[in-house]
Amino acid sequence: MTTQTQAQSSRTRPESEVDLELGPNGAAMAAILGAALGVLSMGLATFISEAAVGAHDWFEFQKRVGPLSGKTTMAGIAWLVAWGALHLVWWKRDVPFMPVAILAGVLIVAGNLLMFPPIFERFAPE
Repeated sequence: MTTQTQAQSSRTRPESEVDLELGPNGAAMAAILGAALGVLSMGLATFISEAAVGAHDWFEFQKRVGPLSGKTTMAGIAWLVAWGALHLVWWKRDVPFMPVAILAGVLIVAGNLLMFPPIFERFAPE
């Protein structure tokens, strides 16, 4: 009888009023911000590689691939470290979504701008 009453009461309430039990969102926020930091680190690696000859040579981990091998490797390491560190700090917490989303958006835009050839070519040595 109670099951039938509960089923009827949940049918009469609109979906927006149904109580949802959500767990902490810290792990998801860590993944979002970690990915944005990975994009920024790829942009910084690209910019630094083009702006400094020594860095360009240092990023060349594989001769056949060129400096792209070092840039992607370092960006991947930065992404994993950022994601792991943020996950350890935030995994049992509720983190506000909007500040993380705005910061992630800014970091992604900045990282992509640093990878944009008209920007990094202005700083390339002549």
